[in-house]
Amino acid sequence: MYRRNPSLQDYLLVDAEKIAIDLYRKNDRGNWEIFNYQSGDNIELQSIDLSFPIQSVYEDIVFEELA
Repeated sequence: MYRRNPSLQDYLLVDAEKIAIDLYRKNDRGNWEIFNYQSGDNIELQSIDLSFPIQSVYEDIVFEELA
């Protein structure tokens, strides 16, 4: 499983139905922590020194409204 990969430090789960991303980050003890991001947040991938607005992931995406 991917979480057992010793070199993996971060992974993202991107919601396909709304603006929401879960970031899983391995801490110094080797345990996974979860960070939830929503519209307006900046996502920070510390392992590769990258920060970006969540809106950039959803650029040009139009969500259907539920009736």
